[in-house]
Amino acid sequence: MDILTHTASGLAIGTVIASVAPKGLWTRAKLIFVSGFGAALPDIDAISLWSKFDPTIGSFLGLEHSGRVIYSEKFWYSHHAFMHSATAALLIVLGGVLLSSLFRKTRPSKIALLSYAGFFLGFLIHLWEDMPTPAGNWGGVNLFFPSETYVGGWGKIWWWNNYDLFLIALAVFLLNVIFLLCSSIAKTKIFKPVLGAFFIGFCLLAYQVNSREFDFNYSRKSSKYQAFEQKSKEIQQSILGQKIYSWMESFDNQLSLYF
Repeated sequence: MDILTHTASGLAIGTVIASVAPKGLWTRAKLIFVSGFGAALPDIDAISLWSKFDPTIGSFLGLEHSGRVIYSEKFWYSHHAFMHSATAALLIVLGGVLLSSLFRKTRPSKIALLSYAGFFLGFLIHLWEDMPTPAGNWGGVNLFFPSETYVGGWGKIWWWNNYDLFLIALAVFLLNVIFLLCSSIAKTKIFKPVLGAFFIGFCLLAYQVNSREFDFNYSRKSSKYQAFEQKSKEIQQSILGQKIYSWMESFDNQLSLYF
């Protein structure tokens, strides 16, 4: 799935975390940001596709293979490998807790614990959202690294062009931001409405993923790649209608990344 949908989903999780934080717009905004960052971070392993990867990072680390080869293989540092595992999420959080304890020499505050929780859950939702994509070169995500088993690769959705999923995640995020703002003004608790909106959005997203009625799956390479991508766009047009689809396609075409 694309980075924008991952990030929007993480931001939506962040609103739930923020709803139980001590009131304060800045504090809540930071929690939402951390959750969004956690949801975007797994795709850092796609840096091997960067045009300057080989003469910079690859050369510095003395890597035997080119960045493009690394990306599509199943080395521990390839795409969908270590950085697409629950192990990576856990190690990053534990590293943050350890560093915080060493420098501050105190127990993590409630805000810090909420930040770790938001980051961890944001990271995990990224992995969950990648599982319904095609098997491709990896056959899913290396969820339980260092196990060599990859989970997912079901081909229920295409790699990108899933505008309906992005709009669901974005709508949940924006609605919950409104709830949080109203809560700050009215000085009321807001956890249940925020959690409810997230739960409904999560269920709707899961339903949309499982209602494509088309098998996008393939392993390694496929001669039908372009046909699958076109089919994904046709499905989006049927779901969203011509007007909204045209808006989303125009937005998509203005981006320099796959969406």
